[in-house]
Amino acid sequence: MTLEREADGAMEAQTAFLLDLARALHLAYQPALLVEARVRRVAEAWGLQAEVFTLQSLAMTQVMAGRRPRVAFARLPFNPHWNLGRAAALLRLSDAVAEGRVLLPEARAELDRIESSPPAYPEWLVFLAYGVYGAAVAARVGGAWLEMGVAFFVGVVAGLIHFGTLRSQRMDLQKSFLAAFLGTLVAFGFTFILPRFDAVRALFGGATLLVPAMVVTLGSLELATESVEAGLPRLAYGLLRFLMLGVGIAAAGTLWSFAWPLPPPAAAQALPPLLTFLLVAIGGVALSVCMSGRPRDVGWIVGAVLLAYGTQAMAKALLGDRGSPLLAAFVLGVVGLLYGRRKDRMPMTLIMPGLLQLAPGFVGTQAIVALLGVTSAGASDARLFNVLLVALQLVLGLVFATVVVPPRLSVDREPRRPSGTGAARGG
Repeated sequence: MTLEREADGAMEAQTAFLLDLARALHLAYQPALLVEARVRRVAEAWGLQAEVFTLQSLAMTQVMAGRRPRVAFARLPFNPHWNLGRAAALLRLSDAVAEGRVLLPEARAELDRIESSPPAYPEWLVFLAYGVYGAAVAARVGGAWLEMGVAFFVGVVAGLIHFGTLRSQRMDLQKSFLAAFLGTLVAFGFTFILPRFDAVRALFGGATLLVPAMVVTLGSLELATESVEAGLPRLAYGLLRFLMLGVGIAAAGTLWSFAWPLPPPAAAQALPPLLTFLLVAIGGVALSVCMSGRPRDVGWIVGAVLLAYGTQAMAKALLGDRGSPLLAAFVLGVVGLLYGRRKDRMPMTLIMPGLLQLAPGFVGTQAIVALLGVTSAGASDARLFNVLLVALQLVLGLVFATVVVPPRLSVDREPRRPSGTGAARGG
């Protein structure tokens, strides 16, 4: 009886760890299939057979030891924030456990340490980085110094609301609306004190980190790898977040029009290409702070940003706007997957910052603002349908990259039924 109780206690501790690991990997922005594959590898290292099922807001595990199944589940925050340093630590931990280098007590202590670790950078530096990255994006989409200056202040406002309120992850949609609303008012307000500038470019530059590019991309990849139950809610939520940004911009524009006319369209004078390239690199440094990257990752993140920016510029020269997102995403995906072949590296360290340079958010921002009667130079393609086409090209580019460079871990989702057992029984 004592041995049986000890076995039950050990299995309960293992099951709890597997569920907590799945939850932590999900919050680190890992696709559902990779979360499930890593948790299964850990269970196999302990001689257990496990089935893992993750949704955008739910994780479930079924652990088998002999004929005794144990089922556990946990609710998850719907949309976590990027933390590349924490994600890399979790991947190292899961690899170490799967290879038998770390036992359960040490693994539990390390997981608790990772989850309770303080932020990598102070909040004031993150807010500043939001502004610097917003200014760099304004330059990347054709803005000049005035657009960059306004984008800096809009970015700080977005950072204060988006990053400064992470303790309330369940208010993500409201934060997106509020940040877009206040950011639009700030961008329009600068028209009173500055010479004429392109408010749309300034607004997008400052609000670019609010665009759910990564949510949509992960959801699309999950659909492409047959994880439909995880991908569809993620895609729907990404679309809803984008709509909330649009509603925030539209609400601010409507409120503004009650008192003053909307800012007239203005053509921005793009900066020289070499200077823009340098500013994009500076934006990559700021982005590494926004994404809580490790100091040793800064060079890689800047390289990914410049690779995506340069590849898209070259692809536009060769193919025009229609095919350049697909080619740029393919090159970025191949490089990112090759980078992630080593155990202590994560493909998303390169893919996430690179995709932000390719995201179709600027076209979407133009389309939303155009509904208010404000247009900007180059807005002829500002239709929401074109936003979807660009997003689809990005997804296809990444999918083709996974064919050329398969992920290091197997992501086979064929059901595993332990021999001699029946269907799982409810907990």
